Amino acid sequence: MKKRYLLLSLACATILGTAALPKMAQTWSYRSDALIQPVAVDNQFINDQHFSNPPIITKPTTFTHMNGYRNGVGKPEGVVIHETSDPDMTLDEEVTRMQTEWQKREAYVHAFVDHSEVVNIHPTDYAVWGAGYFANQRFIQIELVEEHNAQDFAQSVNNDAYYVATLLKKYNLPAVLADHTGQGTIWSHNAVSQWLGNTNHTDPEAYFASWHYSMDQFAALVQQKLAAMNGTAYDTVATKEAATGNALVTGTATKYYLTDAGFKPAGSSAALKGQTYRITAKATTTQGATMYLLANAAGVGQFWLPAAGMEIGNSGSGSTGNQAFRGVGRINYVPGYGIAVWRNDGSRIAGKYLAHGSAWQLYAKKTVNGVTWYNLGGDQWISGQYVVLQ
Repeated sequence: MKKRYLLLSLACATILGTAALPKMAQTWSYRSDALIQPVAVDNQFINDQHFSNPPIITKPTTFTHMNGYRNGVGKPEGVVIHETSDPDMTLDEEVTRMQTEWQKREAYVHAFVDHSEVVNIHPTDYAVWGAGYFANQRFIQIELVEEHNAQDFAQSVNNDAYYVATLLKKYNLPAVLADHTGQGTIWSHNAVSQWLGNTNHTDPEAYFASWHYSMDQFAALVQQKLAAMNGTAYDTVATKEAATGNALVTGTATKYYLTDAGFKPAGSSAALKGQTYRITAKATTTQGATMYLLANAAGVGQFWLPAAGMEIGNSGSGSTGNQAFRGVGRINYVPGYGIAVWRNDGSRIAGKYLAHGSAWQLYAKKTVNGVTWYNLGGDQWISGQYVVLQ
């Protein structure tokens, strides 16, 4: 729910009809010690772990405001995803603090999730105080506890996605990400700030980014979980082989993740159009479709796309050698975080990150699989995705 080194204010609620209204809130600051992690976690990584579904534990609520949502009791319109931004506190400690200090903090959520379990502390049929007036009267709100290694982070995200899917199924809601349009059932707190207002928090963007994860992937995981609960069948693999080359996406495309149940769709995105990705594998499905496993220039963020809607090139397509270039680039990433520095061979330089907002002299550039990279001197390169030329 909170963000590092940022004074935060939760807009809380009284009653207007059945909805929770905000009142003036105290402010306080929290920190998050998460850095960009050496292991990239994506949905393929999560699915490969074959996590079991988490236990969902219910504890008595201490929140005394039993207000319905704006459409009535038992009628939430979606779920807001928070993260605690406190790496030093366990789930049990977070629950205890929320249950005992909510009046002082003027904040309360429905549940906390970590790598072990889901703990619900308020009936989801009733609203809470977690993300300002507009979100409070519409959404269930869940806090994700910060983890310290890739396995635990992956399992906590898996648990969170599973719990969100159970809620969407319970209230007969679809799994639609709201972050890009302001319309949907799955909201980050950041999306609430951007589209609804009455709050300025940006979680869980920075925490997810520290593990190379995103709300797009989270929503896709929720869609996968919800589809499984609804008994949806998916196309399976007939043959699979290693492959190389490049794929240029020529239109709106649907990402897929390969699970034990087959290829599961992760939602369509117009943002993929015009992007070039590196091919790492090829599969033919039992229904005869050709699928390619794609990754970005750094080899992370893998997902599958159907061959239809892509232009396939050879291993040299979309790439250039080093080109003469001089300029200054400012890092545009996530406030409080930094981007990794890479070697020419595609390996990351351990422990070296460039902070958001910092400016650097650039000495050359190259294009790799359609992505521009800038040289910092010697064998040091940064992705142009996060550079604004000055």
